Amino acid sequence: MKVLWPALFAAWFLAAHPSKSEAVVLVADDPGGAAARVAAPVCVDVDLAALFGKTVDPGRLRLVELVGAGGTKGADIPLQFVARSGSTSKGRLWWLMPPGAKGERRFRLSLAGRAAVPALAVGLDKERKAVDVREGELPVLRYNQGTVAPPPQIVEKFEKRRKPPLYYARGDYIHPIFGPDGQALTDDYSLDHPHHRGLCWAWPVVRHKGEVRDLWAVRVLPTQPGGVWARPVSLDRVEAGPVLAAIDAENVWKWGDKEPIVREQVAIRAFRQKDRCRFLDVELRLIALVDDVRIGGRPGASYGGFTLRTFPQFQGRKIDMHVEPQDAKPRRAWFHLTGSFPGGKGPAGVVLLEHVANPDYPSYPRLKTDNPDRVPDAYPRWRSVQPAWPGDREVPLEKGKPLVLNYRLWIHPGLSDEATLGAVWASYAKPPKVRVEP
Repeated sequence: MKVLWPALFAAWFLAAHPSKSEAVVLVADDPGGAAARVAAPVCVDVDLAALFGKTVDPGRLRLVELVGAGGTKGADIPLQFVARSGSTSKGRLWWLMPPGAKGERRFRLSLAGRAAVPALAVGLDKERKAVDVREGELPVLRYNQGTVAPPPQIVEKFEKRRKPPLYYARGDYIHPIFGPDGQALTDDYSLDHPHHRGLCWAWPVVRHKGEVRDLWAVRVLPTQPGGVWARPVSLDRVEAGPVLAAIDAENVWKWGDKEPIVREQVAIRAFRQKDRCRFLDVELRLIALVDDVRIGGRPGASYGGFTLRTFPQFQGRKIDMHVEPQDAKPRRAWFHLTGSFPGGKGPAGVVLLEHVANPDYPSYPRLKTDNPDRVPDAYPRWRSVQPAWPGDREVPLEKGKPLVLNYRLWIHPGLSDEATLGAVWASYAKPPKVRVEP
């Protein structure tokens, strides 16, 4: 019998010098079970090369829950790796927490023979600098980085009939955002408030060198030649997969549409639907490029900042503001828009949350007649939903130091209830902590 010495040596060498495992365990701690209740996003930072010891196709990653003594529970859980900028193996793993018990839950991360099928898709309109996100046949959103020209009725009313004319063309906002039935949830270029636009982040007061201009109202006033505008610089990430669509963009605020004064980095994460509900996360990083830049809300009215503009009227339209007292621990806060949006098959809602790490959390409308420390009894009769940060104060943007603001939307069918909204809040304020066990 001929001995295959090379094969035997190779087998001995691999046994004595094992490679990284073909599977690792992720332990997710969801103490109150909030994330599991609402299928909230969960993430963990990883280095795939360190875990698997080789170049890994992230599309081959699979996740399955472990139960008992190493058994598995159910089918694969959709999983997606989003690489860190400039890296191929370091980044963040994302999935939606499946239903289950509160506390620690264990998941096996392994490699399959082929890539998973994406649930979401992105389309890039290079000419308009716009990104469309879809999930199957269902539209999700459009991010308009480039300028969106006003429709004819706006041109007629505000440019041709006004002397001097007002110009409202703008970019750097999300519109439309779509609901569970594919109905539009946001409004744009309304005839009553033509500067209002979808989901945007803009401030009525942008102060530079002692002069104030208005990024919120957009229009160019005779006393403010050129105004201040958000202009596109780059789209650094446009991708989609089994769990989410990711858009990373860089814009610059230009004083007089010429001088760059603020660099804006926006990260948009639109997650797949679960039970017809969807999470949408937006992170803003504002970095002053020059000295003496401040931002603030409308003096005496407080509005401005991160804002969701919806249709001013539709059946059952209601905005609830939930801000708990100062001594509440934890102090929960959210804004909830509900009603039968045009084109939908029934009631739906949008919850707007600001992250607890945002400056001055929780923020809420502080009208001139209010005691700043007293939460209003009801949300103002505004046509938009917003935390109104920083109110009518002005906050400085320190040159070279990022101001980071994080927000989340939860889009759902029906009217929801306070217990569910509490779980949505908790899963954002204190998401499950995840550790990796080889």
